[in-house]
Amino acid sequence: MNKKKMWVYLFFIFVGFNSFIFTAKAGEEYLSPLALVADNDGKMLYIAEATAKQVAVFNIAEGKVTKVISLPDQPGGLAIAPDGSRLYVTAAVPNGRIYVVNLQTGKVARPLSAGHSPVAPVVSPDGKMLYVCNRFNNNVSVIDLASRKELARIPVQREPVAAAITRDGRFLFVANHLPAGAADGDYTAAVVSVVDTDAKKVINTITLPNGSTDLQDICIAPDGKYAYVTHILARYQLPTTQLERGWMNTNALSIIDVPNKKLLNTVLLDDVDLGAANP
Repeated sequence: MNKKKMWVYLFFIFVGFNSFIFTAKAGEEYLSPLALVADNDGKMLYIAEATAKQVAVFNIAEGKVTKVISLPDQPGGLAIAPDGSRLYVTAAVPNGRIYVVNLQTGKVARPLSAGHSPVAPVVSPDGKMLYVCNRFNNNVSVIDLASRKELARIPVQREPVAAAITRDGRFLFVANHLPAGAADGDYTAAVVSVVDTDAKKVINTITLPNGSTDLQDICIAPDGKYAYVTHILARYQLPTTQLERGWMNTNALSIIDVPNKKLLNTVLLDDVDLGAANP
């Protein structure tokens, strides 16, 4: 180990130990922030804090949390209505629930129903529909927000964990966390499911490069031309060597052509001497 790496390791051990001691002394619980969304004006951040069972409201100009919204369950995902009036919070529980928060009053309305461990809520551009990934049901709920009724559950491949909708609301791109099928096949890769929101069904499946797994997030560029998916690229067909250089699992960003609904390219993200960051 070179001297630079040794000092980095010692620094993180020191910081981690002191953080532990400080937390223990203060008697504080972990908040576990795991998702955030900005309001339409870019003035506030809403942060889902799982362990604390709350959403923190962070004022960007003041640089501090100004309010917390307590919830009965651990939050798992956040979305804001296009008019900025409501915050939708998925509760990552088996009997899935979606809490609707009035952002003017801070009150939490009666929850909407969803599937097993719902995550990644997405509101349609017109504010009429809510799409929620039911991770362990392998499907996506379509909820009419006016009637508060679930209109459909759209089957996708395996463990949907993230979604993004096009500007016109016509297509929903859903990132499936894991590959389906055998893990030792000639080609094993997770996919992105493309949902036609009018027909309420998957119309295309975009397969990522061989070894793609652990999809984490997806977003669509402001101009609507490309979607970007973060994931791991595992070299599962190679012998287990060069672990210290990250050659077995590499962080990657796949770029999707949205109009043509096809994979364009995959870009590797890791520095050769640094480990997997799981973007």
